[in-house]
Amino acid sequence: SQFFLPKEEGRPCPVESQLCAVKGEGQGGISTETATVPVDHDTSPGFEGLTSFRVTIPPRKPPMLGINTAATDNTNKCETDPNCMSMMDSVQAWLSEIRLVTETECMSVLQGKSLSQDLQHSSTTLIKCGIDAVRSQSHNISNEFSKLFKCVEGEKWRHVNPLTVQVTCHIRSLIQECNKCIHHTPNFILEPKMSSVKIPLVNQLTFLGQSFSRFVDMALGYLVQEGCIRALFEISRTDTLEFAHVQSLRALATICCVPESILELEKEGGVDILTDILCDATVSEAVRGEAAGVVAQITSPCLDNFQHIAGFLENVQDLLSALINLCFATSSHETFLLGAAAIANITFMDSQTCEILQQLDAPRLLIEASALPKAKSLFVKDQIATVLANMATTELSRRDIVAYNGIPLLINFLQQRPAGCKQDAEIAACERLQQKAAIALTRLCRDEMTAQIIVELQGIPRLVQLCRSIEERNNSEAVLVASLASLRKICSLCENPDITTVDYHQLIKPRLMDSFLLCSQTDENFVYV
Repeated sequence: SQFFLPKEEGRPCPVESQLCAVKGEGQGGISTETATVPVDHDTSPGFEGLTSFRVTIPPRKPPMLGINTAATDNTNKCETDPNCMSMMDSVQAWLSEIRLVTETECMSVLQGKSLSQDLQHSSTTLIKCGIDAVRSQSHNISNEFSKLFKCVEGEKWRHVNPLTVQVTCHIRSLIQECNKCIHHTPNFILEPKMSSVKIPLVNQLTFLGQSFSRFVDMALGYLVQEGCIRALFEISRTDTLEFAHVQSLRALATICCVPESILELEKEGGVDILTDILCDATVSEAVRGEAAGVVAQITSPCLDNFQHIAGFLENVQDLLSALINLCFATSSHETFLLGAAAIANITFMDSQTCEILQQLDAPRLLIEASALPKAKSLFVKDQIATVLANMATTELSRRDIVAYNGIPLLINFLQQRPAGCKQDAEIAACERLQQKAAIALTRLCRDEMTAQIIVELQGIPRLVQLCRSIEERNNSEAVLVASLASLRKICSLCENPDITTVDYHQLIKPRLMDSFLLCSQTDENFVYV
């Protein structure tokens, strides 16, 4: 008879521990194995009266083709030897059998699974958590430091000590967080210690604030070198993550505000990637606009070494063409601003960019677009004035700007007044607009005909007003110098410049420095000669 013996939990089954294999022939000529198992009444209660069992073991599957069985010769010999088989426990028997069985589907899935993406995702997640933690700690320290500085200025000395303790604790927490995120702190992050010489408390706080800002900037700049740029570029190029393309490029533009991030972008071939995105007509306008924003950020003249970006000169033709087409086709104010800002920044990088823009008919497109609603803000006008001022350095561009009514547009830019602006950013943009418009007019004045056009369009009175009135230029010395230079250039080319005698003797005849000092004085000290 055949029985299935019960197996108690935690105790080996008698059948498993006392197998004695005897080969026999089953149905269909398939080899089977039987085992005669003596009954141990101590370990198998409930089987009194039985002396042994005969158990039939299912036949083994034949080995699969293509499997090297040389390594299992010893196992096979052991399987055919009853004495050896009796010495094997159940686990060893299972191991000897499992060598001949291969789950091909599982092996294929395991071998085809890439681990690099998981490792990269894990690394990216750790970096993101580190950046978030550093930013959170820095915001807390900034708030506490602001309170401390106000208490010192207000001489509220009883609040200084507890606030100092809080700031110290937060700084220590920030340093610990940085040590977790940055395992090998580079030398440029380490700041020199403050001198032991006694200096005023306010100066110490100022130095501490500046050192803290530099530390946070360097720590964040170092963290983004460890994969953030690469991960964001991968997201922007993954078709299945199309919903995140705009956010990834916007994040790139945000973190590419330090030279360390731009260097990492160069290593990843960022200029080539951005050029491909901008030149691809199938990409949405929103994504191309954010790509233009990244270009505007990495080419900003405010950054160090902005003129030496790897891959820029090789792609400048396609890059400018795509940006001009984007500005021409879009109706969005934000997209037009990003595209115009990128073009304006590129004109500072190399002299040949102005020639390329002239070939792309950029003066006409920008001058015509300035009359549309998408170019009504001061920020857009500032970028257009920058492009025209830089392009006015070449002869062909000057001819196009004059031919497409660029002079009336520049004089209109001069009419903008900072007093009508409400926000500080708008006031600063208005000052830049006045300065660049005056510079553009100066560069355009290469002959008497151009100077006479400016005179006929009432450009002289506005330039004089900008020189005389501090309120009209918001006390900007840059606007004053640009206006004086433009006024002198126009009057030197025009026989009847329509200027009063007093203005001529104060603004035109003296040396430029004397006129500048005269106009930069306050109303109380202003003396007419």
